[in-house]
Amino acid sequence: MIKHIILFQFRDPEDCIPTVMEKLHSMEGVIPEIRSMETGKDFLHSGRSYDMALIATFDDRDALERYDRHPYHQEVRKYIHAHRTASVSCDFEF
Repeated sequence: MIKHIILFQFRDPEDCIPTVMEKLHSMEGVIPEIRSMETGKDFLHSGRSYDMALIATFDDRDALERYDRHPYHQEVRKYIHAHRTASVSCDFEF
């Protein structure tokens, strides 16, 4: 199993996070490789904080790659990239 974690910072987090979360969760059921998905908005707003997190689970590396190339994911990614200022990711097997 693979955990796919991304942390995002946005120009206008209050304006775009609800839409980003909606778009991310809209991939569930459309992209079959997604086993689970969680999103959350940061509430501490510390100097180390990012605005939002995505945690998704996949069966294996191949499933993660298929998800990454999926046309619907590309569409969602395009929206996110238009609003983000930074992101970091970590993918690990468990």
